Amino acid sequence: MANADPNTNGSQFFICTDKTSWLDGKHVVFGKVVVDGYSVVEAMEEVGSDSGKTSATVTIEDSGEIKED
Repeated sequence: MANADPNTNGSQFFICTDKTSWLDGKHVVFGKVVVDGYSVVEAMEEVGSDSGKTSATVTIEDSGEIKED
């Protein structure tokens, strides 16, 4: 979940591939990428930008819940 100010929470989310210490304490972490899926994350990273706008359409589908052991 992302927010700009108090009472502005939305459904934007981040898939981070590097340390993002400026987000600490400001956002909720709610998932992880499994090792087998990391190549997909790298492909998304290739079409990303500093502004957050992608140079190609990125669609997340067939996602699910990871059960803890």
